[in-house]
This record gives sequence, structure tokens and C-alpha cells, in this order.
Amino acid sequence: MSKFIERNARVTGVRTDKIGRSALLGGVSALAISGAAVFVSTGAMAEDAGDRVAPISVTATRTPMEAFAVPGMVTVKGADEIAEEIPSNLGDLFDDVPGVTVVGGPRRTGEEPTIRGFSGADIIVTVDGARQNFVSGHDGRAFIDPAFLGELEVVRGSSSALYGSGGTGGVIALRTLTADDLLRDGQTHGLRTGLSFRSGNDEFAQRLLAYTKPMEEADIFAGLVLRQSGDVRLGNGTELDAEDDIISGLVKGTFDLGDNTALRLSWQRFSNDAREPGNGQAAGGALNDKDVDSETLTLGFTSKPAGQNLVDFSGVVYSSTNTVDETPLTGTGAGVLNQRDLDTVGLEMTNSSRFMLSDDVALAVTGGFEVVKDSAVGASGTGIRGGVVTGDQDFFGTFVQTAFTWFSPFGLEDGEFSLTPGVRFDTFDSANTAGTETSDSQVSPKITARFAPAPWTFVYGSYGDAFRAPRLDELFPLGTHFPVFGPGGLAGFNTFIPNTGLEAQSTTTWEAGLGFEFEDVLGAGDIFQAKGGYYSTEGENFLSLEVVQRADVRNPQFFPAPFLVPGFTCRAFVSISVDPTGCGGTTQTVNIADAELSGFELETSYDSDRFRLSLSGQTMETENMATGQPIGIEQADQVTADIRVKLPEFASFVGWQSTFADDFSEGTNTSEHRDSYQIHEVYARWRPVEGPLDGFSFGVTAENLFDAEYQRISSDTLEEGRSVLVDVTYTLNW
Repeated sequence: MSKFIERNARVTGVRTDKIGRSALLGGVSALAISGAAVFVSTGAMAEDAGDRVAPISVTATRTPMEAFAVPGMVTVKGADEIAEEIPSNLGDLFDDVPGVTVVGGPRRTGEEPTIRGFSGADIIVTVDGARQNFVSGHDGRAFIDPAFLGELEVVRGSSSALYGSGGTGGVIALRTLTADDLLRDGQTHGLRTGLSFRSGNDEFAQRLLAYTKPMEEADIFAGLVLRQSGDVRLGNGTELDAEDDIISGLVKGTFDLGDNTALRLSWQRFSNDAREPGNGQAAGGALNDKDVDSETLTLGFTSKPAGQNLVDFSGVVYSSTNTVDETPLTGTGAGVLNQRDLDTVGLEMTNSSRFMLSDDVALAVTGGFEVVKDSAVGASGTGIRGGVVTGDQDFFGTFVQTAFTWFSPFGLEDGEFSLTPGVRFDTFDSANTAGTETSDSQVSPKITARFAPAPWTFVYGSYGDAFRAPRLDELFPLGTHFPVFGPGGLAGFNTFIPNTGLEAQSTTTWEAGLGFEFEDVLGAGDIFQAKGGYYSTEGENFLSLEVVQRADVRNPQFFPAPFLVPGFTCRAFVSISVDPTGCGGTTQTVNIADAELSGFELETSYDSDRFRLSLSGQTMETENMATGQPIGIEQADQVTADIRVKLPEFASFVGWQSTFADDFSEGTNTSEHRDSYQIHEVYARWRPVEGPLDGFSFGVTAENLFDAEYQRISSDTLEEGRSVLVDVTYTLNW
């Protein structure tokens, strides 16, 4: 058997033993065709060590690759692992992912994921390949019920060479469930129903999933989830106003057209009738009726005809609509509808071609293009909504990436060396309804190298440029940001100022790391993995919101830092009706010339038939080079440890997870300083496999076990206190 045939035979699209882990040359099209990741659950209840299969990343390099072997920091969670966490919202899934933190407080509508200090439009979020471009100041980032997720992939670091604008922080790729995720060998139909309760906010959730493979060529899924929740009890015993009434639906079908060609259609909707402050991240404020609606439609097509390696095509066309409508119940503006709508339509097409340049050198060439259009609407009553722009943004990008893989390099029989250069060209145009337009373009190169002298270790390094185009709300904002009140009543308004001269934010990131993997360490079939990476990012033209507020320096309590501007006085004790000059101020997005961000991330795990131990950690530093102050959303140094004991004789497992965060006192803005904290949770899962309870699964988790009072950086509220989660699920497959 030639080396070419041997390597194609050994690369199954799931995992290879010695060779080709970083260059999957053949047999991978099923990944795209089924719409499901090549991933077998690491869930302890059903797992035997010999059956363990590694998760595959498709987002990091746009070609299937074992996640652990990716030359960068990547985390992949499959359907069973997601379900075992009993998540109420997306934020619950990132607790153990280094470099990733969800800020904005415990309300689900205020959740804001951050990656390496970047947030908002600096992070690309996709659902089934459809971009979720909704970004707001306080109203959340992406809306999907976690019960519908079949896979979560998080890519940290520079990603613009493949994904364009927003790739400065990284990519969060969400894939919805399919029948393949829930059916086992020999099964073709199934139903799953579940009930769960969360004590921290009195949340009651009900879910019903139906799925079938009526024939080998079809995979059909439909699901409905209802959630109702109330006020959130915080770690200090107080309650945070919050009320959610959510209904979510998903319908999805994948159809094999023959010859490794498939068509995928999906529809996903999330609708939340909430009652909370207009600022979902604030500790208080006047209550609003808030309607949050999100709908995503996708049509995907994949094709990799058998017997050739030139065509491995995938394409997706999609529409994503996100709406947040708010109606104040009391105070100024009561009864006035405030609208924020964003419609996104997009088309993306890619193809990979694979070649063997010699018996020991493989080449994979991946290229494609992407077209995206955002249409935004902002309104308040019959006028404009402050800071929410009505307008359009158009994006076009084209990219190419070549991956060279040298097998058995330098005489190392089981070694592997890969070099992957790539580049993307993007253009973007923005316009508001007044006819003001801006346009720009960006080139984003990246190169990565990976060297594995032996199957159990590798080192990697990368250089990458990334960028983020200014948003409509940064270029063209108008209206009031917030009113200013003093003892004399309304003392002024802080207003938005447009800035059409904004430059695209750009970064250059260097990253280096190494990984180790050992099997049969303490017993047959066990595995130990450790991977760590250090990154250093230099940025130009960072986009930053600058709030300048006149202050009464005699009474700074009315204008605390960072709004207090000494020498810029006003008359806080006099109503604006008496002194029209008032205590007004401005809010404007500006470019910060130079900034630096750096940090270290670590992921380790040991897994056997009896135990699973994991440890993850992060450090992070950010600096505005002009002022010496932190920039972005810097997070404290943090370590998370998880200890799980598997009890296969009882079809169950129990575990303990602890997170330790250091104190944070960087910069002169004391409002962002935080005390150190530690939070703990215990959990247990039981899935009977015989008897009258066969098909049931039971889960219980006690989060924040010791009711810690803590607050994350860039969050205005404390986090949820002790909360007990109880889940009962029944699955009937046949």
C-alpha cells in the first residue's frame, strides 16, 4: 500500500493514531454532509475508555482537524457534554473555557461574551454558519436556547484571515442539533422530553424534541422549549428585577442527494417577553416591557464527490433577524416604543482541494468568498432612538489558505510538520438614511506552523492580522445617551456625537504554544492531555466609547468616575429649565492610537474509566499605550478545576467544580476594581440503563454552593447566589 493510500485510509475524519492528525485528506465530507460534528460524547455515563473519540474542529482552519491538534487555542463541546451541563443560557457553557468570560450580569438579556478582552463586534458569532451580527450597548449579543445546541466551538485569537471583520477576538460557532446527535446505531426515530427547575431565579423549563431518520438519506429534527423565570437572587441576598417568558423553536432537515452531496435547511426562533430595566446589564432602573425576538433561516449545500480530492464544497445562504423592542412602564417616556432591529442576510461559499505533492508532502488549498448585508432600524415613538442608527452596512470578502503538511520530517517516522499561510481581502461600506456614507478595505494575512516530533507532543506558532470595521452605531449615532439629574431635577442630557472619520480597528497577534498527550498513563485506555498558549496582541485605532460629562466639582457624588471631568463644571443643583446650559455631555466612539493585550491560557485533562480531572487557567493584561490604563474588557487571573468520579456500575457520575479568580486593581478607574473570589459547584447525573427507569436521566447541580458575593469586571451587578438545578429527561429511541 502506498503512503498516499495508507494515509487516506488511516484518516477517517474522526481521529488518526500516528499520522495525519493535522491534515485530514480524505473521508471528511460526512462532517459537512450530516451537519453534525465528528464527535463522540465524553459523557461519563455511557463512556468506555476504549470508545473515546476526539472532537473535531472545523472552524479554526475551515478544514476538519482534531481540536487538540489545532495550532491555536480551541475548545469544542458536543451535544452530550452540553446537555450534561443543564444550561439555562449560553453563558453557562463558557465557565470552564480559558480566555472566555461572559459579562453583563446574571440577566440572560444582558449577556456579553468576551474573548481575550474583546467583546461585541470584535467577536464573530455564528449559528449553523449564519452570522449573528446583533450588537448593542446593553441588550445582549446572541439569542438561542442552549437546549438546541449540538455543538459549541470557541476559537480564540486572530481569525480575520478566514472570517473577516470581527475576527480580532475570535469565533464562537454554534451548531444546532440533528437526529444523528441523539440516535444510536440501529435507531431511526426518537422523542425526548424534559423538565428542569433553577432555584436562583425560579426558572421552570419544558422541552420537547422529536427526530427521525426515516431513510438513510434524511435527517429531520424539530424541537420546542419553554422557559419562565423571575427575579434573580444575588450573592448578597438581594434580588435583581428580571422576568422572562421564553418560547423557542427549531426545525431542521438534512437530505443526502447522493455521491456525498447534501442539502441542509434550518429554521430557529427565539422569543422572549421580558420585564426588566431598559439596560439589561444595570443593577436597577425603571422597568420596561422588553420583547426580544431572533429568527435565523439557513440553506446549506455540501458536496465531495467520491473518488477525487479536488472538490470539497460547502455553501450557505442565510437570513438572521434580531429585534429588541422596549416600552418603559414608568417615568419619562412611559408607553413609548423604543425599537432596535437588525436584519442580516449573507452568502458564503468555500471549497477545499487536496493533493499529495510527494509520498511525504500533502497540500490542502481552501478558498472562498462571503457577502453580508446588515440593515438596521432604530426608532423611538415617531423619532430617532438615541445611539441606535437606521442604515445599512455591506461586506464582501474573499480568502485563500494553503496548508502544507510534511509527514515523517527530518527522519522522524511518526513526526509531522505543517505550515499554513492564508490571506483575506475585505471591503465594507456603511450608510445612514441621511445619505452619509463611508467605505474602506482591509487585507488580513495569517501564517501558522506546527511541529510534532512524536505523536505525543507538538509545538506551534502563529502570526495574524485582524480587523473590525466600525459599526453603524459608532459612525452615525444621534440623540440622547442618558439624562442627568441633580437635586434640582433634570440638569442636562448626555448626547451622542457621530464620528464618520473612524478607522477600522486593526490588530497584530503573535502566539506560541505546545501540547502533550499521553495514553495508558495509569491504566489501560486512560488519556492525559495538556495544551497551553501565550499570545501578544498589538492594536491600532482601537474603537472605544468616550463619555465626556460636565461635572459639578463641588458635588462629585453626582458625577462619579469615570464621568467626572475636573474643571469642566456645571450647576447640578439647578434645573435645566432654569439654566438651559445645564450639565450636558457627549458620548462618541473614537480611535485609540495604540494598545497592547497579552495573556496565557492553559487546558489540561486526565480521563479514565473511573475519573475525569480537568484544569484550565488564564492570565490577561491590557493597556492603552497613551494612558497606561486597561483597555477592552480585561479579566482577572483565573483557574477552574473540575473533579468527576464515574460510577458506571450505577450508570452515574458525581463531581465538584471550583473557580478561583484573583483580585483586579489595574488602572485608576476604581469602579472596575474587583475583590478576589472563589465559587464552587457540586453535581450528579444518573441515567438508568435497565428496569422501569430505562430512558430516564436525572441531574442535580448546586451552583455557587457557598453563596459567594462576587462581581465580574465590566459587570454592573453582582452575580447569582446559590442556585440548585434539577433536571429530569426522558428519551425514547427506536
